[in-house]
Amino acid sequence: MPDSNDFQIPSEHGRLTEILSKIVSYQRSLPGGRAVELEELLQQGAVSQSDAEFLASHSVTYKPHSLSDYHAGDMFEMPTEDGGCVFIGPCRPQPTKRRSALRIFQPIVESFLNLPRPSDELLMYIEFTKDDGLGVAPGMIGFALCDASWRQRLPTIRGVAAEFGFQPFEDMEIQGVWQLTFRISPDASRTAAAVTALLSRGCGLRGESEVVYSAGALDALNGTGVPP
Repeated sequence: MPDSNDFQIPSEHGRLTEILSKIVSYQRSLPGGRAVELEELLQQGAVSQSDAEFLASHSVTYKPHSLSDYHAGDMFEMPTEDGGCVFIGPCRPQPTKRRSALRIFQPIVESFLNLPRPSDELLMYIEFTKDDGLGVAPGMIGFALCDASWRQRLPTIRGVAAEFGFQPFEDMEIQGVWQLTFRISPDASRTAAAVTALLSRGCGLRGESEVVYSAGALDALNGTGVPP
């Protein structure tokens, strides 16, 4: 799914941005902008004890990444009161938009999910419109739908998911976006088959329909054998 940087939480969001700027400034002073643990940031005075207490009191997860990492955009994850999350990290180029006909998309998804990366660092986003789409990761398939015409397909999507034995752990509106998310077995082949079925029978795409997708991992890794 896309980073939720547009969700405004005025004071907390501003404080996170301030802390992030301190971390990035320190990283830029290091060779290669390497990843830095919070303990080092405190020891070197890059962040203050007050900053660390803010992160702890707001249940913020800090994920150290080097500045060159494709997943550096989610260094901070902060839960919100309505059950959502705000993700924030240093600015990075938008992932390349790639295109495929649906009829040949299944092996692309399977190859992506089999990339030699930790499962929590792999996310493919399939774009329906500017505000609607589908996220795919090992062990997770999630829809984020804003437009009424896409929301009308939710019953059909749920029905196709049920055929695969998927039960939603999230099925609600959060800040104007309907979130429908399934936790599933991290089996790449089964996930790819489910994604294809959800796109075709759930979302109404045909074999020659164009699927627009992106993933930072595909931009970062070369020579993996994953179709462009």
